[in-house]
Amino acid sequence: MGYSDFTGKFPHSVDAKNRINIPARYRKILAEENICEVVISKGIDSDHIDVFPLPKWIAIREKITASMQLVNRTHRNFLRQITQNAAHCILDSQGRIMLTPGLMDIAGIKPGGSAVIIGMFDFMEIWDPDKLKEHEDNTPLTESDFEKLEQLPLI
Repeated sequence: MGYSDFTGKFPHSVDAKNRINIPARYRKILAEENICEVVISKGIDSDHIDVFPLPKWIAIREKITASMQLVNRTHRNFLRQITQNAAHCILDSQGRIMLTPGLMDIAGIKPGGSAVIIGMFDFMEIWDPDKLKEHEDNTPLTESDFEKLEQLPLI
């Protein structure tokens, strides 16, 4: 994958056919990287939708399958969580993807309703605005979190 830089927060609406526009800035990045397919899945850490450009999804899949032990129940439960509702989506000519009813239900997003798309550097998240606010209010970064982050070579 090339130089993806999905950053920012964009309010969008979901149309009556469960389609949502990918922000123009993100569509430009995808086009520059010659990517027209994404994979949507349940958010790993909360009830939202993750949107992975196909090359990123393939890289994640390869890492998971290389390290997974199929006889390990935790590994299988994790794999099931991220794959059972996953779907491949092609961006249409207007830059939209179609969300699945199952993922919309998990994320609390309604047809014709509002959603927020957040860039996460090399993937995106789609949230119901109320669930996002609740998540942010209930999971602030704590002093302990920052101490753990200091141990990582991030910056």
